[in-house]
Amino acid sequence: MTIRAFLLLLSGAQFAAAQDSTFLLTTVDPKRAPSPYIGNGHLGFVIPALGVGASNTFMAGLYEHGAGDVPRIVAIPAWNAVDVFIGDRWLGAEGESAPVTRYRQTVDMRSGTARTSYDWAPGGQAITVRIETLASRAQPHLTSIRLDLTPQQPGPLRVRLAMAGRAPPRRLPLGTLEQAVPDWKPDDIWYPGHMVVRGRNVVRRPGGARLTLISTPVGRKITLGQAAVVKWPRELQRPVVRTVATADTALVEIAFDATAGQTYSFSQMASSVSSTEFPHPLARATQEVEAASGRGYVRLTADNTEAWRQRWESDIEIEGDPALQRAVRSMLFYLLCSADKGTRLGIPPMGLSSGGYYGHIFWDSDTWMFPPLLLTHPDVAHSLVAFRRRTLPAARANAQMNGFRGAMYPWEADELGKETTPRFAIQNATSEVHVNGDVALAQWQYYQATGDSAWLAREGYPVIQGTAEFWVSRSEYDRSDGRYHIRNVVSVSEGLIGVGNDAYTNAVARKNLEIATAASKRVGKPDDPRWSEIAGKLHIPYDSVSEIYRTYEGAHDSTLGDVTPLLAYPLGVPMSDRAKRRTLEPAVKKLTSGPGGALMGAALLSVNAAELGDRELVDSLLPFSYQRWMQGPFLMLSETPTNKAVHFLTGAGSFLQQVIFGYTGLRIGDSGLEPAFPPVLPSRIKRLVLRGIHVRGKRYDVILDAGGRRIVPHERRVSR
Repeated sequence: MTIRAFLLLLSGAQFAAAQDSTFLLTTVDPKRAPSPYIGNGHLGFVIPALGVGASNTFMAGLYEHGAGDVPRIVAIPAWNAVDVFIGDRWLGAEGESAPVTRYRQTVDMRSGTARTSYDWAPGGQAITVRIETLASRAQPHLTSIRLDLTPQQPGPLRVRLAMAGRAPPRRLPLGTLEQAVPDWKPDDIWYPGHMVVRGRNVVRRPGGARLTLISTPVGRKITLGQAAVVKWPRELQRPVVRTVATADTALVEIAFDATAGQTYSFSQMASSVSSTEFPHPLARATQEVEAASGRGYVRLTADNTEAWRQRWESDIEIEGDPALQRAVRSMLFYLLCSADKGTRLGIPPMGLSSGGYYGHIFWDSDTWMFPPLLLTHPDVAHSLVAFRRRTLPAARANAQMNGFRGAMYPWEADELGKETTPRFAIQNATSEVHVNGDVALAQWQYYQATGDSAWLAREGYPVIQGTAEFWVSRSEYDRSDGRYHIRNVVSVSEGLIGVGNDAYTNAVARKNLEIATAASKRVGKPDDPRWSEIAGKLHIPYDSVSEIYRTYEGAHDSTLGDVTPLLAYPLGVPMSDRAKRRTLEPAVKKLTSGPGGALMGAALLSVNAAELGDRELVDSLLPFSYQRWMQGPFLMLSETPTNKAVHFLTGAGSFLQQVIFGYTGLRIGDSGLEPAFPPVLPSRIKRLVLRGIHVRGKRYDVILDAGGRRIVPHERRVSR
């Protein structure tokens, strides 16, 4: 394709984005908070308020393990340490206090690109700054930043283009510490892991340079190679170039005399490659970035835009509420920023945005984030179930270590699938065992949605079988009542420790055992008769007089609604409408009258309300299902309304399930996508379209409006 064609493609994509403002997240406040992040599912990084300066970048699957600490996802050496100097001030050092005007920062979700612009006037001088940053969706190791500077007065100007390591964190011994400190804040314990820079280099060339770094994560035998090609205008007046390659830094500084009104463009393309992917990561990174630089910045951005355009062929379109449309798109966008096909990794609760929850992978990945990706981007969803298959040996070893058979998946897993829960929460590691059923359910849902029997036999069934074996060894038969019981667990409501017959745990265990029996028939393997025996007799505490499911055996009424709405969805426990309503009512009361807890549970209540056909309740729950958790102009979700632990992708997945499996009345079943109940649209939504969803190798548009629900073959949109 010619450069002209790429320019046309790029301008067309930008025009389309301009035509639909719900793809744009924008602020004019330089003190905006929290900061957004963007990514391509392999690399994710935070966008600074001024667009310049080193910011945290996280690579999917790259972890370290410091002495006495738990394994952590690392912040790799900054590939984007770009800065500008005028007079006696560095722009990046001033941060939010910089005297800027005409500020605007935009995340363009259609192309996964962040753009920041403003006028900076330190000490009477003034300069217009524009920065564009992206992580290429087309080439997963590549990132890029472009800096355009337009001085308003002539004078000296200096630009720094660099890659730089980070200081080691102040560690806590979370691997051995028996008790948490009550006044800990998220930042106190969720610091990123550390990379030690082992080598650095700068190679000068006309109008540019190549920077390289080699680093290793603490406690892991992995090498990260990073290479960046930096470019600057060749026509600079009286340029003085300085290079530095020492300690944890490789940089080049260009000082020159600037002309008023002239725009100077600087760019830094980088490739970051791990030895887990290629045996010679620095050579690979260098090769990739040199090739990308040779093709040019326009080609890089065009390829990225086209890759994102293909992703947005699967979309959720809402008519009647632009603010809700933007919020829904942001949730799907941020999920895609932290996941991609081929990674064989789950998604941490905060994705690739931070060191939140140490980057560990919980049931959040299987139960909350996986289902919406399964229909919109099944190749991405495959990475999540592939992670569990890849780490099955570790789960089997964990079961054996804890005295059980089969596979016992960790409560918190690192990239190796090992149990990594901090010592102060060890009860979760040993007793919050519902995660095993959650893992199995996701495997089965992948098979149901794709119909891929070969995958089921090869990949899914071993996981389903292993988790079923675990429940056989974890349950106990009581001859006095003729039932099986699962005792001494941590409930989904994690303050309930050491309880017996937790409703969710037992229900998901039963689901797991039923799935194992069905899966064995699909793949032509003999089932274990104990699976159906235990599933049929596994006790789930239910009061048949009041038609209420108890949270656990003997639970106090104050716990009603904490967990049990999850029985109807996602577990699909058969129950009467009265039981469903009686289970839902206390949860709704707590949500609407209290401060609001974790978003993951709150958003799913609308699914139960929709199943009941209660549009009034669906309407009333909609604002309670996301608004209190939405933070800042970039529409990032926090875990709770008060803890400000942002980029909570678990909540994004939960809310998207509300739309996909609540309002539409659809479920994933044995025939693929199945109507389960009449659709219920909130009054705020005039028309809802699930565009380009994937079911068993075909694509469909699901349309809901005043005329009802229609499922039609997908019609591809024509780009303008």
